[in-house]
Amino acid sequence: RVPKGMRVQLPPVAQNDAKTWKIRKDLSMLKTVLEKLKAVRHKINVEVSAEKAQKSAETALKAMQKEVDVKGFRKGAVPFDIIRKHLGVEAEREIAKQIVRDTYAAAIGQENAAPISDPSVQYETYADGQPFKYWAEFDVMPDITVPEYEGLKLEREKVEVTDQEIDGEIKRLQAAMTQLEPADDGILGAGMMALVDFHGTVDGKPFKGSDAENFVVDFGTLLPAFEENIKGMKKGEEREIKITYPKDYFNQEIAGKEGTYHVKVKELRKKIVPELGDDFAKTLGKFENMNAVRADIKKHIANAKEEFQKRRLGTNAIRELSEKNDFEVPEVMIQNELGAMLDDIARQLKAQGKTPEEVGFDTKKFIEDNMGEAKKRVRGYLIAFAIAKGVPLTVGDEELETRIAMIARQSNQPVDKVKAQFEKENLKERLKSQVLYEKTLDFIVSKAKVKEVKPKKEK
Repeated sequence: RVPKGMRVQLPPVAQNDAKTWKIRKDLSMLKTVLEKLKAVRHKINVEVSAEKAQKSAETALKAMQKEVDVKGFRKGAVPFDIIRKHLGVEAEREIAKQIVRDTYAAAIGQENAAPISDPSVQYETYADGQPFKYWAEFDVMPDITVPEYEGLKLEREKVEVTDQEIDGEIKRLQAAMTQLEPADDGILGAGMMALVDFHGTVDGKPFKGSDAENFVVDFGTLLPAFEENIKGMKKGEEREIKITYPKDYFNQEIAGKEGTYHVKVKELRKKIVPELGDDFAKTLGKFENMNAVRADIKKHIANAKEEFQKRRLGTNAIRELSEKNDFEVPEVMIQNELGAMLDDIARQLKAQGKTPEEVGFDTKKFIEDNMGEAKKRVRGYLIAFAIAKGVPLTVGDEELETRIAMIARQSNQPVDKVKAQFEKENLKERLKSQVLYEKTLDFIVSKAKVKEVKPKKEK
């Protein structure tokens, strides 16, 4: 990207600097010098011939000519010298940008360079009849020596499914099958749900989420202080309540403060919870009894844990390789990974009905704290793809079709619709890279020495 302000004088290029890598070519229109500033950061110095620079300048001035208004001249017919005089620095900036646009790709191609980031461009002032000089810095992929990956020592936790886990899934099924029965004469409390309107304030002011209409109250799932204050309410009843939010409440704007609410109960319904037994099992599908339900749930939990352990092994393997093989990674890839990490957090919060601002999320601190982690992840990606290239490993059309079908099942969408979306948004190559990455991790694990250990308690 060309900066808004112009820079002065191209710095002299050292001819015998052992720390820089240079290739010089002198063609009729462009003279270029490529420097290796760092393993992953290169710089190209470009000198554009006077003839080529003038053509680009005329292109820029013709574009400005269509837009500029100068008193005494018809729009579209203002002489170029008047335009430059009238617009001053802005005109010179547009001319410089046009020259860079017209020559940058050719200059890069002339040096067989391979940028992976937008260039940071600086330039000299354009002068009629004179060559134009500019220089641009950009990130490049590092040259990677494939590390020794066979024989890694990894630990895999033995998959176990507890009765508590099975009971938890059965309770979720029971909740999903629960029916609601109107209870106009009932009172709000355990085993009840309600439809309410409320209006709240903290320090006399409303806040995000302080007002709601037709809000579903599932008693036993809300803030205990709120539930305690509305307990016993009847249909049609209105009540003024006060609650003190916990100091560690997710919304930092109101954490530790007192809130005042006006609550109105519009409807009351009683939960009719199905009794667990063989009849309940039959309502779930092909099951004859609860033992069959428990066996099926156990199987699904075990499969999910097996998949989790498989992915964890791959993650641990590539992390170990990343930590053992330290090399420079491009800044643009680090920033992209940090951006992806931030997007993941935003999605997780959104799924919980929260925003980063509400929970007091500090983006700057997160970036500072996770810069090292982002570098390790990027280094891991680069190592994995280097291994894939060396084996070699590839991803065929059939494997992509299988992955798209899996995504369609998980999202409950037709396969054709998901496929069309991937093609429309040009996401197939990204998906292909993801599948290749996972395939490479599986390959690395297949070459490792894996020891099975007892499950560890999760934090």
